Order: sequence, then C-alpha cells, then structure tokens
Amino acid sequence: MAKGAPGRQQYNEAFLQALEQLNEQQRRAVEQTEGPVLVIAGPGTGKTHILSSRVGRILMETDAQAHNILCLTFTDAGVNAMRQRMLEFIGPEAHRLPIYTFHSFCNTVIQDNLELFGRQELEPVSELERVELIRGVLDTLGPDHPLRLGQSDAYFYESHLKTLFQQMKAERWSVEHLHKAIDDYLERLPQRPDYIYKVNRGNFRKGDLKQSKIDVETDKMERLRAAAGLYPAYQEAMKQAGRYDYDDMILWVLNAFEQHENLLRTYQERYLYLLVDEYQDTNGAQNTILRKLVEYWDMPNLFIVGDDDQSIYEFQGARLKNLTDFFQDYRAGLQLVVLQQNYRSNQPILDASRELIRHNQIRIVNSLTELGLEKVLLATEDAQAGHPPPEVTVFPNPLQEEVWLANELQRLQSEGVPLEEVAVIYAKHRQAEGLQALLEKRGIP
Repeated sequence: MAKGAPGRQQYNEAFLQALEQLNEQQRRAVEQTEGPVLVIAGPGTGKTHILSSRVGRILMETDAQAHNILCLTFTDAGVNAMRQRMLEFIGPEAHRLPIYTFHSFCNTVIQDNLELFGRQELEPVSELERVELIRGVLDTLGPDHPLRLGQSDAYFYESHLKTLFQQMKAERWSVEHLHKAIDDYLERLPQRPDYIYKVNRGNFRKGDLKQSKIDVETDKMERLRAAAGLYPAYQEAMKQAGRYDYDDMILWVLNAFEQHENLLRTYQERYLYLLVDEYQDTNGAQNTILRKLVEYWDMPNLFIVGDDDQSIYEFQGARLKNLTDFFQDYRAGLQLVVLQQNYRSNQPILDASRELIRHNQIRIVNSLTELGLEKVLLATEDAQAGHPPPEVTVFPNPLQEEVWLANELQRLQSEGVPLEEVAVIYAKHRQAEGLQALLEKRGIP
C-alpha cells in the first residue's frame, strides 16, 4: 500500500459512519442482507446511499467477495455514482465490483463467451443506418399494402416503424404475440363504453354501437398488424448489413441463457447477491434476464429499488406489473420497505406533488391495497430551510403567460438576480418560441 493511502480500517470506519447516518427506514432496507427485499423509494430518498451501504454490509458480514455482487442500473451516470460511493466505502476493491447497465452487462456476457455468440464481425447500427434499413423495407411494399395505401409519401410510417421495432425488441414481443393482442383488442372493442352511445342521438339509440368510430380503430389496428409483420424483414436487413442495436444484445443473452444451461448456471453461481436500481423502468426483456439470474433460488438475495410513480417510459402498466409480480412471487420471505424521508425538496413541494400523483390509477398503492401502503414523502429540516413554497399562477391564454414570464424575468434582472439561476420549464420545444421572441425584443438574453 502506498504511503499515506487509506487502510482497510479507515474505509471500514468511513462505512460505519455512513451507516450511522441512515434513517430508520433506510436501515431496515440495508440490514437484511439475505433474501428478497423490495424498496419503494420516492425521489430524493437516498437510493444510491442505501444501495452502496447494502453492498458494504454484505462485504463486511458475509463471505461474499466483491465479484460475487452484481449491481444493475439504467444509466452510465448511475453506474459512476455507485462506483464513486463504493470507492469511499471500500477503497480500490470497489473496482472489482460488477456494476453495469443492463446493456453493458449483456455486452460483457457476449464478449466473455464469443464461442457461443460468434458475433465479432457485427458493428452497432447508427441512426442513419437504421433509417436506411427501415426505408429499404418500406421500398419493398406494393401500393396496396396498408402502410402505402393512400399515402403519397412512401416513408410516412418510417418513425412509427422505428418505435414499433424497438418496442418489440424491448418487450420481446413476437409478430404472433402482437397479432393475437390485436385480435383480442378488436374483439373487446364493442364492449368498451367509449364505443357505445350513452344517450339517444339522431338516428342512434342509447346502447347502439358507434360503428364509424370502431371502423377507424379497426383500420388503425390493421395498419399495426401489417407493420408488425415487417419486423422479420427488418431483422434480416440488420443481419445482412452486419449491424445490431443495444436491445439485440439483451435478446442474444436471453436466448443463450435459455439454450445453454451451463452458461446460465455459471452466472447464477457467480452472483450470490443482486441489486437493481430504477426497477420500475425495466422492460420485458431486461426483467426476464434478471429473473433468469435468480430463478435457481426459491428466495434469492435480490434487492430491488424502484418507484412506480417515477416510471418515465411507456407501457407504465407493464412496469408496475414487474413490481407487483416481484412482490407476489416472493411475498412469503420478502422484506418490503417504503422510504419516506426526502432530502431534496421542501414539504410544500412534496405535498403539491403528492396531490397531483394521487390521481394516477396505475400505482402500487392501488394494486397492493391489502398492505395499506402510504407513499407520503416528508422533508428534512435541512431541506425546509430557505425555500419558499411553490406558487401557482393561472392565465387565460398562452400569450398572457408569456408576457407575465417576460415581465417576471425583467424584474428579477433589474433586482440583480443572475438569470442563469432562473429556469423556465415547458413541455414542448415549440412552446418556447413565443417567449424567446419576446425576450429578444426586450434585450433579455
């Protein structure tokens, strides 16, 4: 060890000090090192802290080595944050800790087992190449194909296909699966309230079907059916071009785990403890990878951190199902913890957020009603200090809103407030155009 470098004892002391800072709920999540744990962690509740603390505790209290612990998260930033925290806790040993995004984990599996994958010659597909491949598929369609019928632009559905193909890979949907889902959807359509007249109107009686609306929806579903049918051609075009995307890697590893039992057993035996961050954002293929890794044990050492209210991807219902399925599958031995202490925002902001989110129907508190879960975030004293409560101002139209914003920015500037400390947040890029023009006229950069 280099002179002046921290020793193991110093790292242990730093780790023990970090444990002392845990609140009661965080401590419950960290102290149970064995068996499945589900942590519902709202924003600002210290997820990275508990994930890192749990790893440190496993290393201190069990015979597991750093390479026996697998940490999965969704972004490179998350990987770096956890790695940095572990360096503070356990020192250079943290570099031996497997911390991956799902995609980087699958890439590692492929690179370590090239004899099974044999894909050395492939290169990642660029966005331009993806466009060219999709357009090549569209070029093969005849004028009577549902994606060409009535369209003067042969590539009108290009972006739709890109999104669909990515979703099919992410959720591991086959063409047959989608076709059946479409059939089931269309069969149930006449029973849905939105497609039935609720009152007498013109020639239609209460209870009659809104046939024209059903026809429009049917046409849309038939286009989706035709689009899904192009997926094999797109995959073949990718293969012929020697290209792949990140979702392909997950599917390759998943297929290899299913076809080569020894490969799966190797990773099941290597990773004795698994930790997953942002679990609410796992898609179908990623969730199946995780389930494969732990299916060897009845009660795996699997630590899940997630929050259904923070699901930012589509098909949120499927994401919530991942959380509830995990709970139901392991409920006999599961430790369930809800983190409520928020270290980021003041209480008025937390209360306003809760008032908005409670209107969502797709929430774990509504799915696991028998548990009586309450997701009430509470601010710390430090978070309360110096922060005024949020104010809501309502305008009759966008123009008046823009004028008010410009006036407010001008006022702050005249009072000496640095404008780089002021943020204007909007939902769509085009909403900024009017405000930007107005600010330029007033000489506000």
